[in-house]
Amino acid sequence: MTRDDAFTTRNRFRIPVLILLATVNYWFAIVAAAVATTLTIVVAILAEGGDFIPTDFDAIKYLGYFLAGVVALSIVVGTFVALFRLPFQRRRLERQVLAETQARIATPDDYPQVRNLLDGLAIAAGIPVPRFAVIEDRAPNSFSVGTRPAKTIVAVTTGLVDALTRDELEAILAYEVSRIGSWDVALSSWTVALTGGAISAVDGEDDGFLKAAFGWLPRLFAQWIQTWALRDQAHGRDRAAISFTRHPMALIRALEKLDEEQSQVGRVSRATAPLWVEFPTALAGDSRAGRRLARELALSERIEGLRELAALKARATD
Repeated sequence: MTRDDAFTTRNRFRIPVLILLATVNYWFAIVAAAVATTLTIVVAILAEGGDFIPTDFDAIKYLGYFLAGVVALSIVVGTFVALFRLPFQRRRLERQVLAETQARIATPDDYPQVRNLLDGLAIAAGIPVPRFAVIEDRAPNSFSVGTRPAKTIVAVTTGLVDALTRDELEAILAYEVSRIGSWDVALSSWTVALTGGAISAVDGEDDGFLKAAFGWLPRLFAQWIQTWALRDQAHGRDRAAISFTRHPMALIRALEKLDEEQSQVGRVSRATAPLWVEFPTALAGDSRAGRRLARELALSERIEGLRELAALKARATD
């Protein structure tokens, strides 16, 4: 088994483990949100009706039974909601990312050079030809999204097309295609779909104290899951890209241009940031998990490693 095959096997193994961990966390997030919401309503009702506030032991005991019943009912309802909503997190990911980035699926006449390069690379890699989308953004960058290779979208910014030469653009597209073939895009997409769902279950402007108190743990665990799932991915995906592309140095030059460009894509969230070739480091946040993920995916930390991989490939083909 080659190292690239091992990388693909590892990615495919991580997906079911990720689904299991994220399912448990998403269930807990939904239940926590349901319990917090219900308790908030109960407390508000008791506060409004001062005459109903218990003062003796028996009344307090019965109120405790009532609140326990409310919590139990909330857990049951939250469980059903989680089981119903979780399968849709994967299905709605594509729509979510396209809407967030304002990417549009390209027509047959849009950017024929990009489309021809992408088609040829997909055929050479032995994968289904991915759909192609365009993002109106001056920052050079690209992303791929899809929970299996057969259904993937590769999106590029207009800034990427304008900034790169043909060889560099082909190398970036080869990078994306190699990620699809190695199931790295599928792993990243599953990660974004499932951890993003857990975070959104407890996020919001009007959450209130109880919901924030119940929700911090699933939010924290969702960030940890994302970091675990994408741990050590950068080196594996870079090695696969160098092995696949015909122009290793063109890929390095392209990534250097992305790294040197000060502007970053404007329409991207913390949840979907790992899908991009250049991770928007401004979205890393203050959490340890976010900082670690940003360090691992930052281009500035990887370009020297890419040069070493390119030199190894050059020596191997001499």
